[in-house]
Amino acid sequence: MNIAVVDVDGTLYQGTLGFALLDELNSADLVSASAVHRVRNAMRQHRGAGKAFRTTLESTSDCYARAVEGVPQERILAASHAAWQRVRHRLLDSAGPLIEILEKGGFVPVLISGSPQEMIDRIADELGISHRFGMRLAVDNGVCTHRFLSLPAIPEVKVGLLRELASQLNADMTEALAIGNGASDYALLHAVGHPIAFEPDETLRCMARHGAWTVADRRTLVPQVSALVSPSRPSRRTATAPVVVAVPTVSTVSTVPSERNLDAYSA
Repeated sequence: MNIAVVDVDGTLYQGTLGFALLDELNSADLVSASAVHRVRNAMRQHRGAGKAFRTTLESTSDCYARAVEGVPQERILAASHAAWQRVRHRLLDSAGPLIEILEKGGFVPVLISGSPQEMIDRIADELGISHRFGMRLAVDNGVCTHRFLSLPAIPEVKVGLLRELASQLNADMTEALAIGNGASDYALLHAVGHPIAFEPDETLRCMARHGAWTVADRRTLVPQVSALVSPSRPSRRTATAPVVVAVPTVSTVSTVPSERNLDAYSA
């Protein structure tokens, strides 16, 4: 069995899904405008950090968690449905054909994203994808806390989720395919046999050039993936040693032990 991991924000969806949820919560007076503004500023700094993206991961994630802290989980779930109906037109035209090509080629599609799980569930439902992994916050007495159950924005978490799911599905990592668009996707792309940098930022573009990876845009992605997953595809890239990356020291972001039950994510 083959497995294909696809990033969401900027790869399947034009923009950041987490902002759509925050805007909906703000409209319902559940999250303040100032809190949304802080998250947007933190994300702007994160996107401009380039190779230093790790220095902004902590503050960006913490800003989101603090913004929704105390909001009832059921209200966030309801807001995610309303938000998706408002922004679903921003799903890239290549998204549906991409998933169809992967499935026809015998690949199980998987979404891994740093955006909130509630929004990843919406786009996954739209595309018919069972395995989906987003940012998950711990819930206490029905309301969200600022503690993380899982934070896939961290590169090591992305790779860990992929490896564990691949093990459960008996998938070969040297046969796997991954698509991402930012520097934080480097470790994930490095871990698979077929890495694809999709409309990459400058940092990832340089990394892709160094690794001789496939680079695609929304016009070329589907035909390039179709060629990779066809029965006559070339031999896979020889597996290389895992990239060594340092886990960032977390001080302001509160965490609880990561939930290892993948059924909690997969529909």
